[in-house]
Amino acid sequence: MTELIRKTFAVPPLGCNCSILGDPVTKLAVVVDPGGAAERILREVQDLGLTVTKILHTHAHFDHFLASGEMKAATAATLCLH
Repeated sequence: MTELIRKTFAVPPLGCNCSILGDPVTKLAVVVDPGGAAERILREVQDLGLTVTKILHTHAHFDHFLASGEMKAATAATLCLH
């Protein structure tokens, strides 16, 4: 069994944790709580060789979803909120 690809890092403006979770076989991924760092997240996703299919939000505080629109435009991923 191949291990899940997982990368977590703090994003602006308030340092919330953003996570990229990817399937090592299909190379499909979800991004959790993109905060305000679309460029960085997209670069990390590209570096990992993944394709984002979903953008998940754990809750609707502004610091967890500021990059959502830019991420959706760049990836065509579905936005999901609890």
